[in-house]
Amino acid sequence: VREYDEFWVKGQPYSLRDMLNGSVHTADFIGGSVFQSFLSGADYHRWRSPVAGRVLSAEVVDGLMFSNAESAGRDEDAGVLSQAYQSSVNTRGLVFIEADDPRIGKVCVMPVGITEISSVTIEVEAGRRVEKGTELGYFSYGGSSLCLVFQPGTVEFPAGMVKGTPIRVNAQLARVIRS
Repeated sequence: VREYDEFWVKGQPYSLRDMLNGSVHTADFIGGSVFQSFLSGADYHRWRSPVAGRVLSAEVVDGLMFSNAESAGRDEDAGVLSQAYQSSVNTRGLVFIEADDPRIGKVCVMPVGITEISSVTIEVEAGRRVEKGTELGYFSYGGSSLCLVFQPGTVEFPAGMVKGTPIRVNAQLARVIRS
């Protein structure tokens, strides 16, 4: 992932600089990895820390509601086809955590409100220590999306992850590869 290059997912802009709202931490993630998942209205809508560490910053970025990328075409499925675009323009949270494990470094947990969602509630603040699994916040209603942003060369995703397959709460999403 590059800071300003046009990085297109399904014909949609996916700018790291825009996703992270120009955060001072953006440079740390250039060349890193992004995991993005759709949450339907029936899914678990609380987000937990993927690592143990210290919260560096936590904020809600106000944004759009019901926005869809025209490039995605007609979308009858709650804005699912526009998730990448929405991660840069919709209401979202940014929780940056410095992991205790130096091989991981910083991680950004980014919940994104899609369709009618703009109710991103963050329950942690800068300086707080979190354990892996500590609740960071929640959505109050409906479908949404969640991104995890990792620094370059830190993680890889299991080959068995298949698009559309549900991921269980507390399931492994990635493994550390940096030594």
